[in-house]
Amino acid sequence: MSNNNVYMSDTPISAIPGVESFVVAPDGLGASLRISIARPSTHAMGATVGAASVIYVTDADYSFGTVVEAARMGCYAGELGPAVVVGIGYAEERGDYAFVGRRRGLDFYRGPRRSLDIPGFGALELGGADTFLTALLDVVVPEVNRRLPETAGARRILFGMSAGGHFAAHVLTQRPDAFQGYAMLSPALVDFPPAPGDEHMVDVVRALPAGAIPTGTAVFLSAGAREEEPGEALAAASIISNAYRMRAALAAHGVSTELALFDDETHTSVLGVAVTRALRFLVPSQGAPASQVAGAPRD
Repeated sequence: MSNNNVYMSDTPISAIPGVESFVVAPDGLGASLRISIARPSTHAMGATVGAASVIYVTDADYSFGTVVEAARMGCYAGELGPAVVVGIGYAEERGDYAFVGRRRGLDFYRGPRRSLDIPGFGALELGGADTFLTALLDVVVPEVNRRLPETAGARRILFGMSAGGHFAAHVLTQRPDAFQGYAMLSPALVDFPPAPGDEHMVDVVRALPAGAIPTGTAVFLSAGAREEEPGEALAAASIISNAYRMRAALAAHGVSTELALFDDETHTSVLGVAVTRALRFLVPSQGAPASQVAGAPRD
């Protein structure tokens, strides 16, 4: 014990209680991933619950804490089902977004690999989504399964915002069997640099053959109502327009969807409310009527 009532411990303490973190270095990725696992809370009455869902969160350096706390509070209050939250971040990130701000374009946007000069950011590398997907499915998911054998058979859900939403859409089109639920929060459904009216990822979904997306898949889409206003940083990406187009394209494949547009929110400010609504749709309370349950358990 030190002076001034400050207690010191040799045991590492997570900023969020009950979070386990470790680092993996997938072959060919060129970066190490910091994986964080947050187990669900107990119900308000004190009964321990198992996890009915495992939520994989891209952009964990931005949003892991937001998703964990919303999921735990919702479960504690009985409004959400229990879920393990797995954050996928970068070991090299130090909290100033200097690393992740440049890396996410490479990992989240579909190919081809390319370099794009963005004023204020310099040259950014894009187009490595397939490599990141391989790392996710061949390294991250198996390691989470090994550490959490009690989640065998749980529904897997993928959360992605902005570029992460592009990645979620890419996963749905390339490996539609990998996850049973998707949250595409303010998704950039275009290839950069975009032009107004582009709808690249929507076209990919439209072109999928009938039956390509498994029965029971559920997708939540959202955007801030100000995201296409003149002067907004990503107005040219047509985020709101493409969210509506994507919902229609998914519905044509029989996918259960919800789309939420949040008044007076921007691309940045909308994260918190979008997360809570996505959880309500994708991780409903175990007592929710069957008609309110998005998706279906895995076989």
